[in-house]
This record gives sequence, C-alpha cells and structure tokens, in this order.
Amino acid sequence: MESNSTLSTLVYIARQYYDENMSQQEIADQLGVSRSLIALYLKRAREQSIVRIEIVNPQDQCEDLALEIQDRITLKSVHVIPKPSNPEIAQRSLAGTVARYLENILVDGDLVGLGWGRTISEVVKLLAPSKPRRIEVVPLLGESSFTGSYTQLNQLVLNFSQCFNGTPYFLFAPLIVGSYELREAFLQDEIARPVAERWNHLDVACVGIGALPPAPGQIIYMGEEKVKGYIEKGAQGDIVARYFDYAGQQVITDIDERIIGIDLEQLRKAKKVIAVAEGLFKTKSVVSALRTSLITDLFVDEELASAILTEL
Repeated sequence: MESNSTLSTLVYIARQYYDENMSQQEIADQLGVSRSLIALYLKRAREQSIVRIEIVNPQDQCEDLALEIQDRITLKSVHVIPKPSNPEIAQRSLAGTVARYLENILVDGDLVGLGWGRTISEVVKLLAPSKPRRIEVVPLLGESSFTGSYTQLNQLVLNFSQCFNGTPYFLFAPLIVGSYELREAFLQDEIARPVAERWNHLDVACVGIGALPPAPGQIIYMGEEKVKGYIEKGAQGDIVARYFDYAGQQVITDIDERIIGIDLEQLRKAKKVIAVAEGLFKTKSVVSALRTSLITDLFVDEELASAILTEL
C-alpha cells in the first residue's frame, strides 16, 4: 500500500494531467522532478485505480438510443448517427447512412417515391449502388417556386433513377395550383396520371420532416404567407407538404385541396416510409411526425435522438 502522502501526490498529478490538461513536462517543472518520474506516477495511479480509463464507442450509445426510441414508438427500424466532430458534416453523415440503407434494401421491381429537402438531396448525391436495379422512381409532389437544387424534385428523381439504371417518372407541375378543380383535372391528365397512379403503390418513400415554426434561415418551400394558416392551427411540422399537429393529427387548410402531391393516406399505403431529420430544432416536429404512424424507418442524428426521447 502507498503511504497517504504518496497517494495524495498520485491524485494531484493525475488531476493536473487528466483534468487540467497539463503536459507531463509542465507537471515535472512545477514539482521540480523529472518527466520520467511523472510518467511513472501516472502509471501507478492507473494501476491503483486512482485513474480509470474508459473507452466509449459512440456507436454503442447510438444503438441504445435507437432501441429506446423503438421501444416507445412502433417502427420497423431506427438509425441514430453519431454526432460528428465537425457539425458541418452532420447532414452528409446522416445522408450517407440513408444512401447505404437504400442501396441494401432496393430490389428489382421496386417503386420509389421521393420528397424534397436538403438531406434528401444529399442522399441522392451519395448513392453508389454496386449493381443496377430495375426500379421506378417518382416525385411525391410538384415543384416548389424556390430555386434551391434540393427543391427541384424532377432532377432528384432523374439522378436517383440513373444511379440504379432505373426508370424515372416526372411531374411537370407547381406545388400549388389555383383551385381544387384545376388540381383534379391536372392529376387526370395523361402527363401527370402515370405519376399520380403510382402514389397508391409505393414500395419505398424517402422523405424529410419539416419543422414549424421554421428555424432562422430555414427555407419555407410553400412560401411564408401560405404556411401561417397551418401555424395558427397548431401545426408542428410536415411531410411532403402535408402538415400535422403535436398529436400527429393532420392539420388542413384550404391550401391542401390545391396541392399537387401525394396525400397522407396514399403515403400510408407505402411498404416503407423512410423519414430523415437532423438538428435539435426539429425535435417537436419529429415527435409529431412519429405520432402520425406514417413512418416505418427513422434516420436521425445523436443529439436529435436524445431530445426525441426527452420529449416523448
């Protein structure tokens, strides 16, 4: 056994090194001893369990978070991505995980529907399947008037299908038209009908989860004025421009009947609805989305997963 004075020295050196981030040489200079003696003391501190080194695999924690979310909400799968050291690559890391998942699950004959959004756009960029597949790809809604590339859904559909050597179908329409009658007439037209008919038979839908109220700098694809009515009615978020409240109930305004896009009941028929979200500001939106019972497979980052559990 070490004497009390020696134990005190070991504790002091260990704290300076591990808690205060001092180098071994700095501690040696402070105490007037050699650096090799400090190294020996640190070794003895570990041997006597004064210092205990724990190696934590962040993936283990992510798997625990995923299982906890799955215990709370019935989902086929939950995927939690470790928080990267660089926040700027968080979205890319999440998108890459979704891309690998799609490459693994898609088979010949699958019909895939795409929503828009920054992360979905990144998913398409990162697709690199090892072999072609005879899939069909359709947009789930019309084009937004916003000019960002991640809202140009026909382009995403084209790029996605090309990655697999599949067949794209395009929807040459705005997101919102002037009346319900115009919407119905358009969806029955031979230009749009091949897409609209496929909305009822999706194997996989890949969508983002939008947040309300929008975070600073967040793009509102529908337009700020149009989204106010949804906020006033308690909407917390959206999937493919269909809004829902905190209880997961759809929030409907007069805009809904003018939207060129899949409705939630059609989306519910899909065998898989893969939803992707990143960022703490989407916590309430994701929880609300989970309560719609639309989502089968959820992809989120580690911080968001922890916040979801707290919210639940």
